[in-house]
Amino acid sequence: MKIEALLHKKGREVVTVKPEATIFEVVEKVRAHRIGCVVVSQDGKHVNGLVAVRDIAYAMAERSDRIRMAAGADILDAPISRIMTHEVHCCTPQDTLRHVMGEMTRRHILHVPVLENGELCGIVSNDDVVKYAVEEMDLEKGVLQDSVLMLRTLDDLR
Repeated sequence: MKIEALLHKKGREVVTVKPEATIFEVVEKVRAHRIGCVVVSQDGKHVNGLVAVRDIAYAMAERSDRIRMAAGADILDAPISRIMTHEVHCCTPQDTLRHVMGEMTRRHILHVPVLENGELCGIVSNDDVVKYAVEEMDLEKGVLQDSVLMLRTLDDLR
């Protein structure tokens, strides 16, 4: 299955925020949309970074001066650009589900933005990959069961 087919089924909506958005604003978006990450984009078309829920959790656990805007400032007021992943692995609609699944496993990532002609056109999550991989396996299982049934029937006719 190609990523294009997956996007056709699940939709192409991607929640984005600008790099200057605060961590609190991103937490609110994640909660409101019930998602695991947001794409950081200045213009809504190009990927500047990615912030997953775990990035926010790690930042809150660290509470280091590197993340704080100023001494005593609350971490939730810091810009998301301070904790976002800058080097984001992306895929295209023409990539296969198997390839993207392999890259997600190899890179230990849960979300992959989809780019078409260099512009954001969707996002694939680990949940999406697992859901459609299971569907594919169920289909293959059905085909194999039908084949076994047909072979048994042919044997019975002999």
